Amino acid sequence: MNSVFVRMAIYVLSPMLSMLAGMLTGWGVHYDAATHMLAIDLEAAIGAAIASVGLSGAVFARWGVR
Repeated sequence: MNSVFVRMAIYVLSPMLSMLAGMLTGWGVHYDAATHMLAIDLEAAIGAAIASVGLSGAVFARWGVR
């Protein structure tokens, strides 16, 4: 596989992977089975979004310029 495709895949998927990692570990997302409610902590979700943008920017800074 060409390295350009790998770089683009990492650049595109990095925000989703960062948000997914935060949600899978329970960082800001809680499910109460008794009441069937999903609660999202807005501050933690914003933090995960900022981290994902930072990771995406780091990938672009490393491989996005010639």
